[in-house]
Amino acid sequence: MITKHRKLPTRFCRATLPALLAAALCCQPAVAAEEQAAAEGEKLLSLYFDREQTEETTTRSPKPLSRVAENVTIITADEIEKMHARTLAEVLDRQPGLFVMFHGRDFLSNDITKVLATRSHHTLFLLDGVRINLNSSGAAITNFIPLTIIKRIEIIKGPASSSWGSSLGGVVNIITRDAGRSLSPTGSVRASYGEGDSREVAAEAAGGAGRFGYYLAGSNLDSNGLALDRYAERDTVYGKMEVQLPHNSSLTAAAGYSDPFYRALNWSNAWDITGLDLYDEIDHRNLWATLFFDTELTERLSLHLAVQRFENDYAHDLFSLDSGPGRAQGDLIYGEQWDDAANSFASRLTWAEESFTANLGFESSRGKMDYESSLGRYFNGPSTTFAETEKEERRGLYANATFALGRFSMTPGLRYDYNANSEEFVSPSLGATYQLFADTLLRASIARGFSAPYLSASAHSPDLEPETIWAYQAGVETGRLPYLWLKCTLFHQKVEDAWYTDVNPPWSNAGTIRWNGVELEARTVEFHGLRLTTNFTLVIEDSMGGGSEDRENDETYVANVIVDYTNHAQGWRAELAGHYYWMNRSVKNERPQYDDFLWDALLSKDLKVSAVPVEIYVKAHNLFNASQYFDYEYPNPDRWVEAGIVVRF
Repeated sequence: MITKHRKLPTRFCRATLPALLAAALCCQPAVAAEEQAAAEGEKLLSLYFDREQTEETTTRSPKPLSRVAENVTIITADEIEKMHARTLAEVLDRQPGLFVMFHGRDFLSNDITKVLATRSHHTLFLLDGVRINLNSSGAAITNFIPLTIIKRIEIIKGPASSSWGSSLGGVVNIITRDAGRSLSPTGSVRASYGEGDSREVAAEAAGGAGRFGYYLAGSNLDSNGLALDRYAERDTVYGKMEVQLPHNSSLTAAAGYSDPFYRALNWSNAWDITGLDLYDEIDHRNLWATLFFDTELTERLSLHLAVQRFENDYAHDLFSLDSGPGRAQGDLIYGEQWDDAANSFASRLTWAEESFTANLGFESSRGKMDYESSLGRYFNGPSTTFAETEKEERRGLYANATFALGRFSMTPGLRYDYNANSEEFVSPSLGATYQLFADTLLRASIARGFSAPYLSASAHSPDLEPETIWAYQAGVETGRLPYLWLKCTLFHQKVEDAWYTDVNPPWSNAGTIRWNGVELEARTVEFHGLRLTTNFTLVIEDSMGGGSEDRENDETYVANVIVDYTNHAQGWRAELAGHYYWMNRSVKNERPQYDDFLWDALLSKDLKVSAVPVEIYVKAHNLFNASQYFDYEYPNPDRWVEAGIVVRF
């Protein structure tokens, strides 16, 4: 339930957040007594799980993945490079628990990612710690992010509000590569070419000297389109510089620019006007920048500060596909443009020991949005309408701690959020892990979360309140069966005050949604170079009052099957990857097609050219010309092939 009076939650949080850390510190003698048992347990666990692997998104500071109670997926740079994908959505499409809607699945197209089949605005996307969800829709369009700059992706499936505030569905945290340290630069140069005159070139380099390090990357992508005369282009540049300061401190600056421009839509009989056929052009320029300062105040206490900026100028114009009454081919019919900008500040104190970690953080942000719409002569234009600038302010204070007591670990968390355009909110969470056997790990968590109205929603619906959720998860991860790793997660999520959006604004909090489901993963060990990876996620939705019709037992599920073979001696690698998506009523639009697997095949070869590592590859997409789309205006292309080369130094 949302707190209706602001004084109560403010007093509550002022007392409770410090008390959480104080109680944690009082437990230190007991924690210290268990450190030896915990170390022995970790040693056994490392036989089946990567002990060195950590994640930093659930509590906002690094901790071993074996102590993470939430359902988390981590994607490494090595895994991304082996896919030879073009967009982040292609990478996320393979992951368990993620439902990706492609507007065409072209060389570069629009896409929307949903975590555990929640709504598109429920998932928080972060890039270098910068929130990249758009104020116009609440969702994130991620095709501006070049894959070469990504070090790892950490995904929380389920509400993460106790650490991140408004993130009812989960968090996708994109962490970029580190600055280099060696005087001789390292990096790569890559190029690809495929059907539809689709091509990409990219280069990156990292190096440093003394206390200074850098990472630089740039790329260009261009395509005449693979279906329906779609086309795309994108230029990106990114840089990171780091300076090591005295007293175990560092200062890091990172900034990037990306400008995707593409066509995704062929719309016949637009707005139910017979004979009005349209195509679109989308142009969204993105600029993001961060400045990080990290220092160790004591051997165990560290401080993190960050200042961040994100700008997005998103323009969507609709043009006449052919000539007709009152219009010529290529005439502007209708256009919209949103200009987003946000400045934010984040700070965190972290107390870290081998068996205990605690975090106390504060963050604030200010955003604004300008909007304009244009009419062409078909609608008695040309004319342009400008809206008043919309603004918002958000603040959050959070605390969490992780205790490791032998085989058992526990993570309580609590956060208070203030949003000037809606209500205050308090988000508690509690998670636990238990090492049942040396090769088996149990996880469980309970969390309360919310999704605050994004700026456009609060502008046209000023009385709209946050959607709220209680979520429960339980899972097991095991290597007990020979040659096989398994992971299973069960979840129950119930949303109250869901937005009723199937009417003209203003919207209201009139709905209830319940999501129940299961997520399964399996991976074999490599046997004579052969390995199988598969995952399956089923979500059943029951909703009332949240749409034009109530939904009962509305199923949606995704499945991935990946078979890869590696000949390590000769440097050959082959992969066959299949993806299946059964869509529910919240996704399907006009005449969808989705009852089929999409299969991609990859063949690559590692070479040495003058002692320089080189990889060449050929990739065939949609081998069997399957159809998988939510609307017939956005069909995916049939089979197409590309080839590429990667030179590493």
